[in-house]
Amino acid sequence: MCIQSDVFTSTTHLSHLLNTEIGLAKQLDIYLKEEYERLDQIEKFVNVIKDEIRQAQGNEEYYFGNPVNSYLFIKHLATDWNNIEKLLPTDFVKNMGSKWLFPTFEDYTGSAIGLMRLQDTYELNTSQLANGELSSKFKSKRLSALECYDLGRVAYTNGDFYHTLMWMQEALDHLDTEMNHTSINKIDILDHLAYATSQQGNVEHALAITKEILTIAPDHFRAQNNKVYYETIIKNRTLTNKQRRDAIDKSNSTNLKLIQTTSSDESYKINNKRSDDYFDEQESYEHLCRQNGTRLHPTYQSKLFCRYRHNNHPYLILQPVKEEQLLHQPAILFYHDIISDSDIEKIKSLALPKLQRAVVRDFTTDTFQPVDYRIFSYFSAWLRNEDSPVIARLSRLIEAITNLSMITAEDLQIANYGVGGHYEPHFDFSRRREKDPLSRLSAGNRIATWLTYMSDVEEGGATVFPLAGGHLKPKKGGAAFWYNLYASGEGDYNTRHAACPVLIGNKWVANKWIHERGQEFRRPCSLNPMV
Repeated sequence: MCIQSDVFTSTTHLSHLLNTEIGLAKQLDIYLKEEYERLDQIEKFVNVIKDEIRQAQGNEEYYFGNPVNSYLFIKHLATDWNNIEKLLPTDFVKNMGSKWLFPTFEDYTGSAIGLMRLQDTYELNTSQLANGELSSKFKSKRLSALECYDLGRVAYTNGDFYHTLMWMQEALDHLDTEMNHTSINKIDILDHLAYATSQQGNVEHALAITKEILTIAPDHFRAQNNKVYYETIIKNRTLTNKQRRDAIDKSNSTNLKLIQTTSSDESYKINNKRSDDYFDEQESYEHLCRQNGTRLHPTYQSKLFCRYRHNNHPYLILQPVKEEQLLHQPAILFYHDIISDSDIEKIKSLALPKLQRAVVRDFTTDTFQPVDYRIFSYFSAWLRNEDSPVIARLSRLIEAITNLSMITAEDLQIANYGVGGHYEPHFDFSRRREKDPLSRLSAGNRIATWLTYMSDVEEGGATVFPLAGGHLKPKKGGAAFWYNLYASGEGDYNTRHAACPVLIGNKWVANKWIHERGQEFRRPCSLNPMV
């Protein structure tokens, strides 16, 4: 027999349904908690970007002229946004992606590497940089423990244990002050720090950090294995009794603060040297970048001059140019007030839509490739005389001043440098050992370089000549000129130059490379190879 009973008529059934309601309430509470946490993360992200908008809007050039601000801005849109994306409905994310442009992960890592390049070139203290004390004039946001950790992670991923060690230590220091207001685990920082410091040869320090990890998480599998590994290395070393005692004392110490030193004579001290990739002329190049001007011997200083120049050229007779010689060998000339602010803005507006990441020719494959030493924020565009009367007018002015033909010259290259944007020491001319140098242009080698500065730079960004000891600070509206080749056609190796990283500001330049063909009667050839 089947008996049916309506639920609402049975008190017993209602009692059973109460259990359903209790279970439902618990599940909904869990769901609401997860939703509140999800919405809380989204709200925090929105507040961060709203704060950036408030500071940057209407003041973009000044705000993004600070490399820490630029790095954090790119990080928020390249990596932080990816984490927020996962919390949003699929249709919402798809609609967002189709409307706006987002930076890539390569942009993010490039900005991080650029920040570390600035740290090296201008000898910036890691703690000062992390605390927003970029310079005496410019302050920026204090980096959190997570943001310091992320910088260390970029270095770690690139095998750069020199910077990994510094930024993981900084993350550890910031973690102590942030208490529970952070989303980074101390063990993650210590794990990276231990490996980085071991790769820099500090096995005792790596052991100390590993023991610290095991104090927090005794079951940490990798730390257990590493502890045995580091202890075996130390045991197998030939140490004096004093060194062994010091190493043991160090490994038992809870003070993990780094002691940076350039000497590894005492194995228990912390060593953190830059990579072997630190090339030979880097030291002189970076030293010049830190200078405020060129320091010449009085003998050479006496040969320099300033003058008005017109070359008997109709274009210059009524308005001669202001010429200043800044360097004697090679002769580097600087021309003041060459181009007006309005013409500069016109050139920048023409170049902006065409800006692309700069490339360099690989002579082994005869192809053009983007390369690491120009990584991030060195973008370029090419403008022809036909693109605007402003470009044509600048070309005519360059010809009048230099007395060199522009017929075989390259188009005007516009370059923009941002976070850590730089160009390592190089020659503008092609050397004989290079495969078919500049043959695609059929105009011979680059006889001379004209470099127009289209912006001032607050700090950094100088053009330097490491072999000659020259330092040229960008000056808006001015231009530098020098010959890359002797009159004999041989390359002048003293013209090796570099663009220092931009520390504060935004650097715009316009390059005009002038070629040999067409100059036969304007700059007669010499039989002396060094003239």
